[in-house]
Amino acid sequence: MASITTARTYEYSDIDFLFTANPNIENDIAIKKESAAIRQSVLNILRTNHGEKPFRPNFGANLTAYLFENIDHISAQSMSASIRNAITNDEPRVDILNIEIRANPDSNLINITVTVQLKSTLESIDIQTNLERLR
Repeated sequence: MASITTARTYEYSDIDFLFTANPNIENDIAIKKESAAIRQSVLNILRTNHGEKPFRPNFGANLTAYLFENIDHISAQSMSASIRNAITNDEPRVDILNIEIRANPDSNLINITVTVQLKSTLESIDIQTNLERLR
């Protein structure tokens, strides 16, 4: 008799970093699943600087290092390389499709859009964040 092997499907889940209450269970926090968990994880990587996570000094994209530089083509490529390296090293559940960096020097703002594809479902999601220099 032949045995049938089926692929195992994983459901990505993580706790909600905002610690919102779970509407179904009293005294519990909400859980983010699938693309919401991936989005939260990638945003966490983008917003973390080197040295902020204990025992993982190279975790994160270290993007605040670029805030006080003039954003030109070369520094945008350097930011893109930092983002690509951080996500590749720390988020194995996705493939990076595109990284778009737009600078708005008048308002001291950098808009970052990262398009990733989930390896499990092949769904592509856009993740946006802003870096802002305070005066």
